[in-house]
Amino acid sequence: MAAPEKLTAFLKERRNLIVAGIRKDGRPQLTPNWFHFDGERFYVSTMKYRAKYAIFRRDPRVELLVDDSTGFRSVVVKGTVELWEDLDRGLPYFRTIREKYGRAVPDDAELRKGLEAENRVLLVIVPDGPPSSWTSWGLD
Repeated sequence: MAAPEKLTAFLKERRNLIVAGIRKDGRPQLTPNWFHFDGERFYVSTMKYRAKYAIFRRDPRVELLVDDSTGFRSVVVKGTVELWEDLDRGLPYFRTIREKYGRAVPDDAELRKGLEAENRVLLVIVPDGPPSSWTSWGLD
């Protein structure tokens, strides 16, 4: 089990979150994504025409991997996806994700306009259990 402060620090770093969903034929579908973790949930921005959107509308089960291959540090989390299509509700999280990864963020009106034009939605991932139940290594 990772020390809480080390886990929090690791999840604040700029790295990809690999999101795994289940395709109709039962095979996994994996994608690297930018993300934000607020201590309770993971937030991932995607678009309505992406495979993830269709997959999680059908089956909300998810598995996440945050990996640091150079430092042999990783976290694996099982959870459930909630799709937030209300851009106003998700706006602070879209902003936080962009800021975390060093992207310029316009004011709220301009940001919302861009999100709407891109058909963005937010994947809100609720872990199945507390961080103490997650699989991790290299964070002790």
